[in-house]
Amino acid sequence: MRDFQPNIILGFHGCTKEIGEKVIEGKEELNPNHNPYDWLGEGVYFWENDYDRAREFAEEKGKNEPFVIGAVIYLGHCLDLTQQKTFV
Repeated sequence: MRDFQPNIILGFHGCTKEIGEKVIEGKEELNPNHNPYDWLGEGVYFWENDYDRAREFAEEKGKNEPFVIGAVIYLGHCLDLTQQKTFV
């Protein structure tokens, strides 16, 4: 069940410096993951309000020159796995 969240969050995505700079300059887009182990499915993943975790993620993946892209994300209709809520 999806819920309407009329708010915004700050999201952070860990990648390489080369990719991050191209995305910021508008020369490239972030490519969705297609990994079988991504339990939320295909997509581009952001850490909510957590710059440090995005950087750690990039470092853990062995990225040369780890880089973090920040984004303002409007939630709208989404699945919130952080809240327990009963839908009627």
